[in-house]
Parts: sequence; structure tokens; C-alpha cells
Amino acid sequence: MEPTKQHFRHILLYYFRKGKNAEQVAKKLRDVYGDEALKGRQCQNWFRKFRSRDFSLKGEPSSGRPNEVDDDQIKALIELDRHVTEHEIGEKLNIPKSTVHYHIKSLGLVKKLDIWVPHVLKEIHLTHRPYQRL
Repeated sequence: MEPTKQHFRHILLYYFRKGKNAEQVAKKLRDVYGDEALKGRQCQNWFRKFRSRDFSLKGEPSSGRPNEVDDDQIKALIELDRHVTEHEIGEKLNIPKSTVHYHIKSLGLVKKLDIWVPHVLKEIHLTHRPYQRL
């Protein structure tokens, strides 16, 4: 059985009500769950929440930019305008330029003469590649 975030939160609340501190609980979790356990800082954050009389076990929604980007969205923007830059795509989708770069690379596209094109070598180019000298 793989422990879930909710599972750990129940354990934290249990030990909080027993009067344990966050570091003691973090050590117990590491002893039982190893690398899958919560870190000490995470336990401290939950204990701080419990001390403020907030016993809700639901996590706070994360702020910032979304983590997931659909390759199809990026591909669609490139198909609409082959001259679009990574920076412009990032602004339109509200994601970092580095994420756009990663997804474009995974799509197998490169920018040649200011136009996005598939990065595919033709057979003639593969056979005429110079060999590296040792």
C-alpha cells in the first residue's frame, strides 16, 4: 500500500493531539516510510496549522503558474504562426520560457530562419556526416 498525502496528514493530526512535536513525528515517519515520508519542514508547517486551531486535512491550493502544459496547445500556437517565439508562447499560455523550450524540443521542432520546422535529418545528410577524429 502506497501512503497518500491524506494518510500522512491523519498521522500528523493523531500525533499532534497526543502532544508530540513535529520533529519527533518526522523521525517516526522516516523510520516507517523511509524516503516516502514527509520532510521535517512539512511536518512543522502542518503542526503550525493545527496550533492555529485549523484541523482541516485538505492542502492549500498552490499558487503560481500551472505545472502541466499540453503539447497540443503549444503545437497549435506554432501551427497558427510559424514565426512565434518561445517567449510569446510562454506569455500566451502563462508558463515559463524554459518550459516552452522543453516542450518544443520534445515535439521535435527547431527554429530555422525564424520558422519552426521539424528537426529531421534526411538520409543523404546522415550518410555524409564527417567522422570525428580521435
